[in-house]
Amino acid sequence: MKIEWKKYQINNKEIEALVTTFEALDRWKLKRLYFRWKKLNDSIKRISTRGINLPEAISENAFCLFFPECIRVVKLKQGKCSFDVLNRKTGSRIQIKASSIDEDLTSFGPRSEWDELFFLDFSSGNGSFKIYKIEKSWIYEYKVNKNQTFAEQQGESRRPRFSITENIIRPRELKPIKICKL
Repeated sequence: MKIEWKKYQINNKEIEALVTTFEALDRWKLKRLYFRWKKLNDSIKRISTRGINLPEAISENAFCLFFPECIRVVKLKQGKCSFDVLNRKTGSRIQIKASSIDEDLTSFGPRSEWDELFFLDFSSGNGSFKIYKIEKSWIYEYKVNKNQTFAEQQGESRRPRFSITENIIRPRELKPIKICKL
């Protein structure tokens, strides 16, 4: 994997972004990184009450590995970037959320923006993951507490948190759109 500046034509507009580009052995590299993280996480959980989150460098790149039309965006040359991945064909800004445990606690930034949201479930612990497509309305209309929706909390510059697995995927009995293995 390399990180380099690239220019793209997206929705009739040229953008320049610092992106991850793949090379021949990257699937193997991601797999190796995943298992190194897993070993460290398991060791930490033996001496602590909780482990460490799955790094976004693993989850976001893993998503792009299995969706080659997508590119991981590290940073934009101009403007702010609150999304993780860009679909080069459609111009869609994609947010990736991932969890390595059954009961996730997912948080969103107060100014987080995206066109599409995907949730990656790495809870199997063997390098495989399920990908779920989560509709925007399911997130923005979700009541994060008795009184407020996700959108209302964001409007107050707060950081909404809740379990996508427990509150979105399970109640809707969603099936993964893809099951992948590093």
